[in-house]
Amino acid sequence: MEILDPRQTYNILQNLSNLEISYMEYSKSPKDFVKYESYLEYFNNYVIKSKNLHRFYFPTKLSPEMLPSQKISDLDEIRDIYTIAPGYDFCVSKHFNFPSRLRHKCNYYTLVYLFEGSGTLILDENTFPLRAGDFYLVPPGVYYAIQTSPESLCIYMDLRQSFVAAEYKNIFHEDPLITNFITHTFASEHHMTYLAVHTGGNEMIQTLVLAIFTEYINQDKYSKNTMKNFLSLLFALILRSDKTTMDASVKTTRLDQQYQQIIDYLKQNYQTADLSSLSDQIHFSKQYICKIVKKKTGDTFHALLMKIRLEMVEQYLRESDLVMEDIAYLCGFTAPSHLSRVFKNHYGISPSAYRKEHKTHFSEKIR
Repeated sequence: MEILDPRQTYNILQNLSNLEISYMEYSKSPKDFVKYESYLEYFNNYVIKSKNLHRFYFPTKLSPEMLPSQKISDLDEIRDIYTIAPGYDFCVSKHFNFPSRLRHKCNYYTLVYLFEGSGTLILDENTFPLRAGDFYLVPPGVYYAIQTSPESLCIYMDLRQSFVAAEYKNIFHEDPLITNFITHTFASEHHMTYLAVHTGGNEMIQTLVLAIFTEYINQDKYSKNTMKNFLSLLFALILRSDKTTMDASVKTTRLDQQYQQIIDYLKQNYQTADLSSLSDQIHFSKQYICKIVKKKTGDTFHALLMKIRLEMVEQYLRESDLVMEDIAYLCGFTAPSHLSRVFKNHYGISPSAYRKEHKTHFSEKIR
């Protein structure tokens, strides 16, 4: 299989949108886009067949034998076995710009991104306009439908529930609104229907989305981890942009926002941070900071700071060849022996044993 780059991925996606328009305009008979046969006929296009372009829509080529019913609307729920390739945490695919509003629900999270064009998102009883640069995160079990204009490019990222549960803090950088939304969706009978992120068509964000799509299409060595890292970087760019606005079916509290100020400072200054410097920076009293941390985590301020420092130690152990003296200094520990003792008490394993078990050498990453 030819290895693509993001520019080629974008060109193919544009060409697929043109093929969709041609299929609708030049078909000999009217098409019912509720029926699978209309999509199977579309995939029979010579260009799609010869270049295996079905993989921009589904991980495997659809066949009549694979289909659970004649109509998509017959499915009560779309499951991740139909959309996400085995061994992957999430998939990326192109939305069909066909004139149908197929209302459905999934057993995974769907991150909708309108790359360009316009459209409409229908969530339960609510309708939202889709504009270029909009992301919508739809949790499992929520009925939704999307209608886009023919020239649009709409991209889906379907994320397994297990992946979101395990990685949401890293992927979404503990943003209070997103964290509040995600944790509410873990309840069996939640009322969360959407998280909207409006970015206004940022070019760097577009480039990263294409990079994630390209990794999934190529499925090359380390693609799974690269996709996860790109997704985390994507939301770092989104969250730090002053042009980003967000809203959701759950709102953040003042306490959430204050806690986020604490987290942001500690993650940026973990080497030297202490309660006094944090108090001076965010203009909260030491007692009030401790009260916020206790309410949000159940732990002390010292425990939170140590957790953040140990997370950085883990990263250095996995991703660098730095000796323990340097890691201890960079992460705010008084000596390597202090770091080793705290690390072993927390993880039940020494730093050297952890590095041996988890380290991937840089040379292996770029080989």
